[in-house]
This record gives sequence, C-alpha cells and structure tokens, in this order.
Amino acid sequence: MQPPSQDEEIINFMSITGCSDFQKALSYMQMADNKLDNAIQLYMDFEGGMSQKSQQKELQEKQQQRPVIQETPKRQVQSLNQGIQRQTQDVALVEKYRKYQEEKRAKEDGLVKKTFQIGANIFSYIFKNQPNHGNDFLKYLQQHQIQTEINFQPGNFQEKIKNVNQETRPLLVYLHNNQNIQIFQKMSNCKNFVTNLNKNYLILGFLNNQQVYEQLPNKPEPPAILIYKLDIVDEVVLMDQYTLTTDTNFEELAQKIKTIRAQFNKEYIYIENIKKEVNSPNQFNFNSLIYTQQNFYQVQQQQQQQDQVQIQRQKEMQRERDLLIQSQKEAYQYAEQQAMEKKRKDEELKLQEQAKQLEQQKKEEQRLLKKATLLSNLPEEPQNQQGISILFRFINATRTRRFNFNDKIQILFDFVQSQEDECFHDPYAEIDLIQNFPRLSLKDKIELTISEVFIDSEMEQLIVDEQE
Repeated sequence: MQPPSQDEEIINFMSITGCSDFQKALSYMQMADNKLDNAIQLYMDFEGGMSQKSQQKELQEKQQQRPVIQETPKRQVQSLNQGIQRQTQDVALVEKYRKYQEEKRAKEDGLVKKTFQIGANIFSYIFKNQPNHGNDFLKYLQQHQIQTEINFQPGNFQEKIKNVNQETRPLLVYLHNNQNIQIFQKMSNCKNFVTNLNKNYLILGFLNNQQVYEQLPNKPEPPAILIYKLDIVDEVVLMDQYTLTTDTNFEELAQKIKTIRAQFNKEYIYIENIKKEVNSPNQFNFNSLIYTQQNFYQVQQQQQQQDQVQIQRQKEMQRERDLLIQSQKEAYQYAEQQAMEKKRKDEELKLQEQAKQLEQQKKEEQRLLKKATLLSNLPEEPQNQQGISILFRFINATRTRRFNFNDKIQILFDFVQSQEDECFHDPYAEIDLIQNFPRLSLKDKIELTISEVFIDSEMEQLIVDEQE
C-alpha cells in the first residue's frame, strides 16, 4: 500500500480539523514537516478547533469565491500567488533572516570557517562541561522526598534553549527557593496547571544560586517562572515571567501559560513560513495546489452528507433511548405503586391481627376472671358427712365435692366451670351435666335445689358433657 500523497494529507488535515483555508492547512503541514499528527496537534493547540457556524461561514465565503477563481487557470495561479505573498508581511523580518543566513554561510567558508570551527569546538567543550543544574534540582527533590508530577528534565539552560524549535515548545524555567517549599507544593497540587505545563513546555527546575543566574538572561527573585523562546535569528527571547507567592492562583496561571503556548505556536508558524520563503522561495507546486483546492469542496460536501446521516442516526438512537427510559420509568412507577399497595394491605392485615389478638386476650382475661370469681363464690363444703357427695367425670379428669342439699343446681355448673382448663377438651365449650341412670340433663334445672333433683340421695355421678 502506497503512502498518501501530500495533497491527500492536506485534505485529511482539513477534514479532521475543520479548517477550510487550504493555504493555512498547507502552512501547518509544512511547519510540521508534513507529519499529519503533528500538524493537527499544532492546529488544535493554537486554533483550539473551530465552531460549526464558523466553518459553515468560511465554507460559504469560499464557495462564493470559487466561481470567480475557476474562470481561468491563469487567474487561479494569480490568486494563489497573492495569498502566498500576503504571508510575507514583515519585510524587515525577512531581510533580517536573509542577512543572518548570509553571515552564517560566510562563516562556513575559508579561514572564517576554520576560525569559526575552532570557536565552535571551544564552545562545545565549555558546553559539555557546564554543570547540570536541572539534574541538581531533581536530586534536591529526591533528597528532600518532595513529590511532584511536573516533568522536570535534567540539563542546563544553553542545552535546552537549543531544543525549543526542534520540539516546537517553549522553554519554561522554574527558579526554586528553599524557603518556599509551601508554594512549590501548592503549584504541584494544581492538576490543571501541572497538565498544561507537561503538555506545552520543556521544563527545567533550577536551585537559586550564582552559577544559575550567570546562565539566565533574566534574574528575578525566586520562586519564579520564566518562559523563553528563540527568535528568527536564534536569539533568546523572554516571553513572560511570573513571581510566585502564597496567594498565586495557579488555576488562572494555567490559562495564562496555555495562552502563551498558543502565541508561541502562532509566531513559530509565522517564522517558519518566513524561513521557507527565504530558503526555498519556489517550493510550492501551484498546479497541485489548484487541483487539491478544487477537489476539497467535493470531499467536504461528502463529509457534510455523512455528518447529516450520522446526526439523523444519532437522533433516532436518542429517540429510542428516550422511549426506553420512559417505558422503564412507567414500569418503575407501576411497580412502586404495587409495592405501596401491598405494604398498605400488609399493614391493614397486621393491624387487624393485632386487634384480633387484643380481643382474644381480653376475652381470655375475662374468662379467667370469671373462673376465679366462680371458684371464690362457691359455698363451703358441709362437714361430718352432711349433704351430698357428687363425682364429676370430665373428659380428661374426675373431681369429687360435697354440696348442701339446699344448694341450687347452678352451684354444680359453677364448680365445673371453675376447674382447670386441663380437665376439658375445649375450655371455651358450653357444658351440660348429665345423670347417666336414669338419664337426666341438668341444663334446664339450674334454679332447682339439689334435694329437689336428687331426692334422698347421698352420692351421685355426673358426666361433664362438652357441647359443640
């Protein structure tokens, strides 16, 4: 499979980022050495993406201009030439870089080249033997067991400042003061600040000492943050600096350093375009650009149609989810109502059961009270074989007691009802006293006296009949 061409990469860049300016897309791709991922990252860091409304407006403007540009190939080339020329706005900066390049090339020729090479070797020797202040700071953190997620790197200022253009990131230097550990911990605890630092900057940490100050172009009181870049002729430029205190709002500072990174990207793109204009003024293939620009609108139209289909599909899926959520909500409400109804009925049954138990308890207390009353109201047994002796045959027991002849038959019923519950099969049943021979029921004779029922009898047997 063949790798994509530059035109295809530019189209991919425009489709992914939403950038509808072909010339701008080309600039980002050139700045990123035609690496699509790096170009997209640079665009998102600086531009932050574009709103859909801005994209549509820019597309409409391009479409309105398109018929005019398409009139003749000659006018297309002229229009593109004008766009390229407009990128070289600062003539003085172009001349400054051209002069810098000429002087640089001059030093590489003849005796100047030889002299320069000796100087470069001396500088290289000095550079290699310079103290590693960044590593000193890392050792300091380790020795004092200070934890941080900030990506501090080893190295010195001269080494890292040379890498800013290669890595397309500014250099951030943190100057540390031993007396301000608390400020450093507060800075390290701000996750948004740490994330922005690690993503957007080369980071060096330096301890406050004279050797460090000799390297730095600026010498603020620590703790402080300094942000550097290289200009078009590789001179060190301080972009900004911040003195840190216990009152520093690192959330706000995170947004500021993010803005500085965007500014760095913008200036980097601008400078790189100037360098390309000076170094390779004829590097653009205009016929290829015209062809790519014409086909871009077709690609973007197809992309818009796909987006509309995707949006419609998402709406349908959202509608289905809403219906499912509504159905689940109704089912939940119904189940909740059923549960509440069941709980209400259970509570009613519980109350009814409690009332029934209380009623039974009350009846039982009344029955036991009646039994105790009957027992206490029984007349005393006659002495010295006087009266009549009666044997009562219960289902589970027998009892014998003497009664006076003039006692009423009701006294016999009272005696039976006052006996223990164990004597009965059912303590709550109605009873009748039965004389077996001759068979006689005493239920209807409770108002008669014993002598009237048992004439001239001294002993009787009565069966205790539990009636249903």
